[in-house]
Amino acid sequence: MSSESTRLTSEAITLSAAAVLNALISVLGNKGLLSADEEREVYQAAAELIDAASGDDEDGTYELARELIELRMADI
Repeated sequence: MSSESTRLTSEAITLSAAAVLNALISVLGNKGLLSADEEREVYQAAAELIDAASGDDEDGTYELARELIELRMADI
């Protein structure tokens, strides 16, 4: 497998996992199994995990991930 193919596969796996998790949280909220506060709590915990793992974050990946989570929390 070429390095480009490996990169694309890795990005596809990451994107699909994030989409499934986001959908799961939304479905649980829509079914009333999670309150809006609980949905926010899940995303807040994720943001805190990102903060803890971010280190130097030279390329801004962690910062962007945190911003995306904050946008999702604002939609709840």
